[in-house]
Amino acid sequence: MNENLRLQEKTESVASKRADWLIPSGVFVITLKSGQKVNAYTAAWVVRVSEEPVMVQVAVWEKNYSYTLAKDCTHFVVHILSAGQQKTALHFGRKSGRDTDKLQGYSNKPGVSGVPVLKDCLAYLECEVIFRRQFGDHMVLVGRVINSGINSRPGGPLIYNHHDYDEPGVDIGAG
Repeated sequence: MNENLRLQEKTESVASKRADWLIPSGVFVITLKSGQKVNAYTAAWVVRVSEEPVMVQVAVWEKNYSYTLAKDCTHFVVHILSAGQQKTALHFGRKSGRDTDKLQGYSNKPGVSGVPVLKDCLAYLECEVIFRRQFGDHMVLVGRVINSGINSRPGGPLIYNHHDYDEPGVDIGAG
């Protein structure tokens, strides 16, 4: 069986279970800081909510360690991953920051707010939190972009496909 047919069958199987998993999205790594605690997590629920001034929204699942930091963080950074960075997405999505420094081994620098900015991403948006609210099982943060940059990675953004991250027995919400 060729790879395209296998992918189509897996996508159809996912669609028959959860149509919401087929909503197109990019793949992002979010860094945030609360006090001296820093963490990063993989997200697919990121959207621009204003063009002028530029504002973006991120969502944090209540079972993630990052959720505890999101409750009172003042800034966060959205890192847009490029095509081919699935391993980076898996690293930040499958390991918990409760017991490990997920940024170790990933080159970064402090942003203007002090929140780490990953050097190996397509682009980044550093944001100041202007709105925070719980919706169902996620907390939504809206941030005004205070700093941004485009890196020299080849290719376009990494697009989320649920089957790329759906592995039986692995909790992808550990972030």
